[in-house]
Amino acid sequence: MELKWLEDFVCLSNTGSFWKASEERHVSQPAFSRRIRALENWAGVTLIDRSSYPVTLTSYGRHFLQYAQETLKTSRGIREEFRLVSAAAENEIRIATLHTLSIYLLPRLIGALIAQRPDAKAVVIPSVQGVELHFDALANGVVDILLTYGDRAITANLAQLDEFEEKLIGEDEFIPVASAAFAQRHALKNLRDGARPLPYLAYSDFSFSEKLVTQVARSLGKRLRVVYENSLSESLKAMVLQDCGVAWLPRSTVRVELARSEVVCVGDGELVIPVRINAYRLRGGSSEAAGAMWGIL
Repeated sequence: MELKWLEDFVCLSNTGSFWKASEERHVSQPAFSRRIRALENWAGVTLIDRSSYPVTLTSYGRHFLQYAQETLKTSRGIREEFRLVSAAAENEIRIATLHTLSIYLLPRLIGALIAQRPDAKAVVIPSVQGVELHFDALANGVVDILLTYGDRAITANLAQLDEFEEKLIGEDEFIPVASAAFAQRHALKNLRDGARPLPYLAYSDFSFSEKLVTQVARSLGKRLRVVYENSLSESLKAMVLQDCGVAWLPRSTVRVELARSEVVCVGDGELVIPVRINAYRLRGGSSEAAGAMWGIL
């Protein structure tokens, strides 16, 4: 259960309208409806009477409302208490990032921060959760900076994007790859050549990378058959190296293996996906360490 589901529920109880509540919560109405349904699935009962307009709470919903309000009040109090504590730690910076970027990009940036500010402490959170949660953490002050892929396919539906300052810090590209042994076994040079289905190592549907890759992968129709799914590029890379199938991986993660010819690219330029690497921070004040890190970026 997520706290934002409770906030959605309380908002809906106040407005009596899915449309009005979705506007207040800055999400699309279908996404808002899915979140209310997810809360009901979690509770195991129907909380909303949808048979009339405005919508009303069921008897379960009325009973649940007081718990939702009390939980939100408690959580906000806890968060504010910890914000006050963390505000005193001007040398600490909390960075949310993708697992891949935490391995291949962030270490040299943190090294530059420590060289500039030896008293700084960096807390890195390599989250594997969904797109929304990364930006929610930034908007709510849980983290100071978010490093992630900044493609518009990812950020287009984020209502709170205007709340953030954005900075381009790098570029990469996702390329379709397979192990050399797999490519040789299947006589594979280009995924567009041939119709025989190939095992496909896919990203989980809640991940940043899936939002980037899915449209290109689907353009190949039945050429790819999903046999494995994971949100982490490193896990897909391990499966590629075990000769298990084809995956789209950031070039930065397989640079060494490509140079050694252990892995080969199996697509032309149309199957290569360029990506931006962006940094985001909440507009307004930040700690001294966060400001120093932003300057380094």
